[in-house]
Amino acid sequence: MHLSSISKSIPSSVRALALAGVALMAAHGSAHATAGVWDSAALGYSGNGSNSANAWITTPGAGNSYAEWNVILSYPTDNTPDIAGAGTLTELTGGAFPTSGGNIYGLGGPTSFQVDLAGSTTGLWEVYLRVGTQGSIALEEATLNGVSATRVLTYDNVITGGFGGAEQESLWKWTLAGTGNWVFNFGASAAHMSLDQIAVYAVQQAPAVPEPQTWALMGAGLGAMALVRRRRQAR
Repeated sequence: MHLSSISKSIPSSVRALALAGVALMAAHGSAHATAGVWDSAALGYSGNGSNSANAWITTPGAGNSYAEWNVILSYPTDNTPDIAGAGTLTELTGGAFPTSGGNIYGLGGPTSFQVDLAGSTTGLWEVYLRVGTQGSIALEEATLNGVSATRVLTYDNVITGGFGGAEQESLWKWTLAGTGNWVFNFGASAAHMSLDQIAVYAVQQAPAVPEPQTWALMGAGLGAMALVRRRRQAR
């Protein structure tokens, strides 16, 4: 849905205030960072998301799942990530709208988001959610398939213009067994959070290799079993 369609349902006085605030935030933010570009490295990957050749995770690896949105223009659902793979980003409250700069801006209250990413039913996985926001900050807790995690800030810059708040980049991590699709949920702590960009990454972990002591115990156990079997056969 286009911004003009959404704005028709918002009173003109509220719409004018909101658009003025968005303009101020955009003007202030441009002095600090470019919209739709990661300002920090995370997990050792320094790609800024400006294009597919400069994604946060340039080579996700065979069997892993990855999607990155740096320009969000569809509302309330965007199922076409800018970089890598397929996934669905949805704003759940209906109280926001897409800005011309490709953000999702929360007007009437805290926004709430869900991301669906194809997963696996087998193996152990490390799964990451990365979010860039401006204005009001994101909630500390996010969930993956109902399991909570606390964010780590990888970028934090105070905004003094517009509605104030901060420009932040947050990273959440989970270690989970494969359960099919990955369903992430996160949200804003208050109204006036602008979601600038988002990435989700699921990395399958290699099975653990037994240590030498474990192999020794296993060998001793097998030897004992063989000895018992021979004694029974000799009776």
